[in-house]
Amino acid sequence: MLPKSKIRLSRSLRAQTSPYPEAGRWVRRGIILLTLTLAFGIYLAARPQSREASNQAAPQADQQKQILGAESPEPEYITYEIKKGDTLFNLAARYGVSWQTLAELNSLKEPYLLKIGQKIKIPSK
Repeated sequence: MLPKSKIRLSRSLRAQTSPYPEAGRWVRRGIILLTLTLAFGIYLAARPQSREASNQAAPQADQQKQILGAESPEPEYITYEIKKGDTLFNLAARYGVSWQTLAELNSLKEPYLLKIGQKIKIPSK
């Protein structure tokens, strides 16, 4: 049976024979530092805007608000006649709108079939 002093001595000898006896401690500190940095970065990204930033954005939002009872300008549409090979998806990609918007605007029901010669409305930009 070995005395306790020998066990302690063997542990310290093993640590002293390693080329980097503090490597484990460095790794633990690095992981802690990385965790704190990530947590702070997430906090900065998710924090609410400061009052100054929200005050600067408020005048722009007020300009875009519509007064109740005032007439809104009618949206402008392009009338397009369906040709052979046209699909709702291709037209949406060509004109930069979603296919769901085109289907809703033209009251198309599933399976969203288009017929040659059919005229549909496409919102203009």
